[in-house]
Amino acid sequence: QKLLEFLDEETTEKVLETVSFASHNQRGRGSIMIEVPAQQIIRGEDIIRIIEDSMSSSVCELLKRPDEHAVVVHAHQNPMFVEDCVRNMVQKIVKEFSHLPDDTLITVQQVNEESIHRHNAFAEKVATMGELKAEINGGGN
Repeated sequence: QKLLEFLDEETTEKVLETVSFASHNQRGRGSIMIEVPAQQIIRGEDIIRIIEDSMSSSVCELLKRPDEHAVVVHAHQNPMFVEDCVRNMVQKIVKEFSHLPDDTLITVQQVNEESIHRHNAFAEKVATMGELKAEINGGGN
């Protein structure tokens, strides 16, 4: 309706057919748990960076309206399922922490809070570092 105030009906229909509109937003929470031997040290900042870098977009504390728009557009141009986020986190963990022993247990979780559904989306991967290395290097799932 709003477009019809500025455009004729035919042009409005072409615009609506051409431009894709996001159907909804999800806010995601990622979690990484690594059971490391006592002599190993992993910085919390590294875990946080991996989680944040594995999602569609970051969230920000305070933004002006144009900046909010840019964040939303960026998120919708880079959509990800919870499985994609978990896969990204696993790949980054193996790259960043490949020095950890193969028997190190790693749990990766992603929960996306749905805005239009009654359920949330959830994905989880629990494996040892050795299993994750084999999957990534061997192309397994």
